[in-house]
Amino acid sequence: MKYRINLVEQIRQREKREQVQKSSVTVITVLSFVLLFLAGTYAASNILKMRMALEAERRKLDRIEAEYRKYKETRMIVDKADIELLDQLQTGRIFWTKKLAAMAFHLPNRPPNPYWITRFSYDKEVLNVKGYGLISPMQEQLITIDDYLNNLRADTTFSGVFGSCRFNSTTRDDEGYRERVTFDYSAEKKGAKRR
Repeated sequence: MKYRINLVEQIRQREKREQVQKSSVTVITVLSFVLLFLAGTYAASNILKMRMALEAERRKLDRIEAEYRKYKETRMIVDKADIELLDQLQTGRIFWTKKLAAMAFHLPNRPPNPYWITRFSYDKEVLNVKGYGLISPMQEQLITIDDYLNNLRADTTFSGVFGSCRFNSTTRDDEGYRERVTFDYSAEKKGAKRR
């Protein structure tokens, strides 16, 4: 019996296996380096983004601290005029609801000749009021307006703030077939300087 052994074939097979192993190691090594490069790039970009975010937050913090310092400095500076103005606002304020209600309550409102207030203004010392009413057949509009002002002067809700109430003017101002009279009066705040 004869045995034949082909050693070349076994060597070739071993070389092929070694070549496949070498190729696998090379591919794995290349992939590892690529993954390492990608991971390094990703980490570097994250670090760069974080640094930029930190820098933006630091700038924002610096701006807020500067504004706070400025706020503290301006808050510390209180001018004498500001204190006097605040005191004047505290002591010189007027609660208008009751004053306006008193003006409306005493306004002649008897049909067929009611009266209305059309405009009022206040300039820190003087209340100016304008209005109109319909003329009665007896033409008592001056007496009606005088009675209204006397009732207003007697009302402590109104006169508690406004010391003098004076009648300024009246004019006949007909509106088509409706005969009407306009009136104008002023009320001076107590303690106001005379003009």
